[in-house]
Amino acid sequence: MRLNHDLHLAYCTNIHRGEDWAQTFESLQTHTLAVRDAVAAGESFAIGLRLSEVASRELSDPATLENFQQWLADENCYVFTINGFPFGNFHGTRVKEQVYVPDWTSPERLEYTNRLFDLIAALVPDGVEGSVSTLPGSFKEFITEPAQEQAIRDNLWKCVEHIASLSERTGKTLHLGLEPEPLGYFETSAETIAFFRATARGAS
Repeated sequence: MRLNHDLHLAYCTNIHRGEDWAQTFESLQTHTLAVRDAVAAGESFAIGLRLSEVASRELSDPATLENFQQWLADENCYVFTINGFPFGNFHGTRVKEQVYVPDWTSPERLEYTNRLFDLIAALVPDGVEGSVSTLPGSFKEFITEPAQEQAIRDNLWKCVEHIASLSERTGKTLHLGLEPEPLGYFETSAETIAFFRATARGAS
């Protein structure tokens, strides 16, 4: 729902199982609408959509995406953010560092995140800023050599270029959110500042 100062409060679906689009959509129809009816009946309701890599590919089918857009309109709901941190299954299994796989050293993470931006650009209402959240580069203990850090920078920058091109083409304002997490590759304020200073130097 829309709050003061053009802020949005969403119900995020990452608390529910949903490793393919059919499971994700079922949870939207049951759990999400039940919450909407309890807390915001009759109001436009914001959804924070969690999509696994599999679900993102299935929702990218034009007919499936069009059906979801119509469902959102019929139910007076809207999506303005997508949780793109967990790539695959993270319910009922060991998570910990495995939730970071694949990380930003890999082309798979870049391809997945770019696909999520294609989807949010199609879903977010006009005049509302759309976002995708992701992991802070990698799990700290995964990175053991400078080439891995450079791969993170390169792939994040390719994602930035994709976002910029998509925003220009669609007129939508979009941004990538890097979620701070314990033992994330850039975990503290100092680590985050140092990472982005080095990234800016490399891009200049």
